[in-house]
Amino acid sequence: MRNLVAVVIALVLASVAWKQWERHAPPAGVSRSEMRTLAASVRPEEVVMYTTTECGYCHQAKNWLSSNGFAFTECNMSVDARCQSEFQSYHADGTPFLVINRGKKQHLMREGFDTEEFVAALRG
Repeated sequence: MRNLVAVVIALVLASVAWKQWERHAPPAGVSRSEMRTLAASVRPEEVVMYTTTECGYCHQAKNWLSSNGFAFTECNMSVDARCQSEFQSYHADGTPFLVINRGKKQHLMREGFDTEEFVAALRG
């Protein structure tokens, strides 16, 4: 019986570890090497994420960006009125809301954080 319990615990832990790894994985069609190269090319001012302190999706997006080495600037509307004003100027209505300024192009992520959309916007 003890062995069965140990096996079940090991399977649960492996499943959690797999989900954690999967959550930080690059989008389909992008190698980890390409992700590292892309992340190294991004400056913090090129990616601005508008968040609120209580936003769970914001925490997930920040975790994904950080775990993949992407620099970004967080603008937390819960603590900075300027962020709220900027957010409203974009006519945004949900968080996380990302503004990506790369080269001469600007991309607004209006539908929340999506890894494929994010990588495509950075690639131009």
